[in-house]
Amino acid sequence: MLECEARTWLRKGYDTPERIEELTELITKRRGQASADRLVEEMRRQWRLRADWLT
Repeated sequence: MLECEARTWLRKGYDTPERIEELTELITKRRGQASADRLVEEMRRQWRLRADWLT
């Protein structure tokens, strides 16, 4: 599920440091810092693999 969420946020344009910071604040308010950290790490992982899932 985290993989899908990470891809969704990336597709919505959360791919710059400023936008990632906004998203981190949003997720932290809703689910806590640990959850936000896990999501950002998964987004980084998905960014490296994006050629596979964008085609």
